[in-house]
Amino acid sequence: IPIFGNSKKKTGDKIIVIDPGHGGIDCGATRAGIKESDITLDVSQRLAAILKEKGYKVHLTRNDNSTLSLQDRVDFAEGKNEDIFISVHVNSSENSTPSGVETHYYHDYSMDLGRCVQNALAKYIPESPDRGLIKSKFYVINHTTKPAVLVEIGFISNENERMQLVSDDRKQRTAKAIAEGVINYFKQSK
Repeated sequence: IPIFGNSKKKTGDKIIVIDPGHGGIDCGATRAGIKESDITLDVSQRLAAILKEKGYKVHLTRNDNSTLSLQDRVDFAEGKNEDIFISVHVNSSENSTPSGVETHYYHDYSMDLGRCVQNALAKYIPESPDRGLIKSKFYVINHTTKPAVLVEIGFISNENERMQLVSDDRKQRTAKAIAEGVINYFKQSK
């Protein structure tokens, strides 16, 4: 008999929703013909593959260049009864100087997940400044009811970082970092 409300699920029972930011008519930030939505989808698919290999149940809000509203993303996640929600984005600035990785959370119950993900990003992407864990009211992490973070994996507006962000090496290390953060979060939540 299943015990509902039991948060101590085995790895194979954990449900992770990954949200590749933007997509379709909303390509997000764009520089030099490079679209945020393409980078976020690639990294999210790599992240999903790693987590599935580790035995987690993983769902992506989009698997292609489709258009989704912010509420569509929340509804999708809530419909999957997710344990955690991760939205992947690429940062941008009017100024071309800023670079680095940062993780955003809104609800206090998301802070531990955010800390685990940000620590792993800082470890796996040492060439990029650690911009820290930030409390922000982004729609998708404010309206989901389970631990949720929005990860800014680098700045598309910084030419050097943009070139890294489109490389297979950086995309794979980013996916591995987020995956390690997720795994560490579940280990400490037991």
